[in-house]
Amino acid sequence: MRVLSIGAHPDDADTSAGGLLMKLFRAGWEVRLLSVTDGSAGTYKKELAGAPLAAMRRAEAARSGAIFGGRYDVMDHPDGRLEPTLANREEIIRYIRLFSPDVIVTNRINDYHADHRYTAQLVQDASYLLTVPAVCPDTPCMEHMPVVLFWHDGFQKPYPFQPDVIVPIDDTMESVVQAASCHECQYFDWLCWPDHLERTEWPLEKQIAHLRQRFERMFAGYRREYDAQVRKKFGDRAESIGHIEVFEISEYGAQPSENLLAILER
Repeated sequence: MRVLSIGAHPDDADTSAGGLLMKLFRAGWEVRLLSVTDGSAGTYKKELAGAPLAAMRRAEAARSGAIFGGRYDVMDHPDGRLEPTLANREEIIRYIRLFSPDVIVTNRINDYHADHRYTAQLVQDASYLLTVPAVCPDTPCMEHMPVVLFWHDGFQKPYPFQPDVIVPIDDTMESVVQAASCHECQYFDWLCWPDHLERTEWPLEKQIAHLRQRFERMFAGYRREYDAQVRKKFGDRAESIGHIEVFEISEYGAQPSENLLAILER
């Protein structure tokens, strides 16, 4: 079995679904991660923007991908300039076909960042065409439609996120922290700008500890927000679940079987 997590930037695909990805890796799945842009604009340092930052982020992504036993590929589209063009759609189609995943994870189209929105648009536009032989005939079409999952977001319009798949991650949450810590130029620098630049001077150990607290609060917050759904789905086991990742099932992919849902939510 294969899972492909697709994000817009080199720290999206792992930190947005890392708990699930690690569970599947431990269960013997092949894990692949993809960033559709090169991440070259994620800095407040003008001398770093562009090619130097893109190279740095590729190296950081490679370290993160190794945590999940797989590759973390980064495409060459400039950060902040992604467009949902036909050429980009066909590039995504070819990439997905060559890996042939059973499950794809990405973000919803509802998002504040144009790169995020267009990544989701490209994946959804590609989904049906993955199985159409006459589209991109130079790359053999897939014989199965993958399940497409959206990771969590808090956007309310045009409709709020739906928690269709609930994944307990108490035993894999640390993997998200480890993956995020690989992206030093983002979590320990860029994301501190402009309000918390003092954190960029913290020792690495303190930065990682702060990052761990951030993710623990977030995943515990999901657990509280979806308490009713967790109790309905897991029964007596719910009391022992403290942190979760949640995913929405895209209507454009295959619908997961009961067996697959059991694997995802175990």
